[in-house]
Amino acid sequence: MLRIRLPLLSALLSAVVFVPALPAQLARQGRLLFAEDFRTPAVYTKEFQPAQPGWRVRAWHQDWVRTPEGYLASKWTTGHMPVIAFEGELTDFVVELEFRFTKIAGQKAVCRVSALNPALDPRAYAVSVWANADSAERPLGLVLERDVWKPGTITTVARESSEFASGTWYTLRLEVVGDRAWATCNGRTVQGRHEKFALPKTVLAIGTGHCPHEIRGLRVYAATANPAFVPPAANP
Repeated sequence: MLRIRLPLLSALLSAVVFVPALPAQLARQGRLLFAEDFRTPAVYTKEFQPAQPGWRVRAWHQDWVRTPEGYLASKWTTGHMPVIAFEGELTDFVVELEFRFTKIAGQKAVCRVSALNPALDPRAYAVSVWANADSAERPLGLVLERDVWKPGTITTVARESSEFASGTWYTLRLEVVGDRAWATCNGRTVQGRHEKFALPKTVLAIGTGHCPHEIRGLRVYAATANPAFVPPAANP
């Protein structure tokens, strides 16, 4: 029988790292609704144009181009931050993408994913998540919110501190089921509830900061509630 001396056993136990279990995600990911890898050259216009069956796309603000590497790049000149909008049917959903930025002094760095319904909830984002490196528009870090453009009411539902580095790819994921949303990026998670989160959404808007940003691997899925999800006590 193998015997382990007490000093060796103590050393082995001290080397074990216990990792706490991650909280269960809000959504069960279902059918793929929309997928875009930006590998085919495209010209984005200010008017909606067909993207994929059941989906349309427009350059809402600024210019957007596809790079030879298969990325979607925002091109800011002046004024409003770049926003590209994908129109499709969304209610309970999961959206995931990767982004990176190249920092330029004096130009903000942020990636924002928002869902809205212009007919039922005009001039407002029903739900948004910001991965905010340095924009003064919002708290820094990962921010979950409801944003009404006029009269300009922003409700911060949840926030976690996070830092984002130039030239690094980050995965940003937003899940919405009913009146609850859950988002994660760079090892941080935010979640919370707002009555407007439950609206059926018809547009997915992706925004970036003024410095050069690139996006890849956009995926949108239908979602259902995950019965294993337990909201943290700090974010009821």
